[in-house]
Amino acid sequence: MSHVVGVITNPTSASGRGMRWGHEALAALAAKGHKIRDLTHGSWASAFEAAMRVRDDLDALVVVGGDGMVHLGAQICGGRKDLPLGIVPSGSGNDAANTYGLPEYQIEKAVDRIHEGLHGDVTAVDLGKVSGPGIEEPGDPRYFSAVLSAGIDAAVAAYAANIQRPKGPMKYKVATFREIARFKPYGIKAKADGVEWSSSSTLVAVANTPVFGGGLIISPDSSVTDGWLEVVIADGMSKASLIKIFPKLKDGSHVHDPRIRVERVKNVTISQSDDGATLPAAFADGELVGAEPIKVTVAPRALKILGARIP
Repeated sequence: MSHVVGVITNPTSASGRGMRWGHEALAALAAKGHKIRDLTHGSWASAFEAAMRVRDDLDALVVVGGDGMVHLGAQICGGRKDLPLGIVPSGSGNDAANTYGLPEYQIEKAVDRIHEGLHGDVTAVDLGKVSGPGIEEPGDPRYFSAVLSAGIDAAVAAYAANIQRPKGPMKYKVATFREIARFKPYGIKAKADGVEWSSSSTLVAVANTPVFGGGLIISPDSSVTDGWLEVVIADGMSKASLIKIFPKLKDGSHVHDPRIRVERVKNVTISQSDDGATLPAAFADGELVGAEPIKVTVAPRALKILGARIP
């Protein structure tokens, strides 16, 4: 059976290898007998607009690239029960795809999974849904698949998104040391499932998946199928303490530090308080989301993934 599949590739992903991998994915999908609509454009925004114009005519959307491309796919397919998302993981960061159990940098195997999904192998996963007056285009609400960052983690994501070298997960290490050198604790006011608090804070994240930032384990117990989000907040701390905390993100052991708490929530509102420095703009899946105040709500089973293998 033939399906109409929209495809968006990222030619700049993986140090330029994305162009070749995009061509390979298009050819492999066509070889399976599917009708291809190549929706790749010169920018994230123009690809989004092109896909939105034709999404009612598609049986599925496929993105080729990393977490930013999955983020784009979530905006197009989120909340659409009739439009599943296929992923060919081939970016510098593939945190969402790894959570979904998809083969990384293996174009043929990833396309095989998509083909299986088009014939019924589909898994519905949760998304985070962000709203607020400062949300950037493509607007309010904004979906995310992995983790929303609003503290030093957001400052790191912002710097990493704007540097050309190094590539891959190493750029997050460079960005981390740069932001630690500039760091002052932020003032945060949060309201999670009706409970409010205000404090000086360091790291502020809302997790749908366990990992972010190229494989760092921010919330070890997070699941994309449980209908919950986890808010991870680290108290305000010195630069020296912060340097000691960051390596613990490699194995998730930071959650045992008494200065860090993790709360399971259905929704959380994050805004500025007078307890510290100004919060940076929030990022999610490595993409700019917008300035506070923001409200983050879990959207249960809001996205269908083709060929996922979730434990």
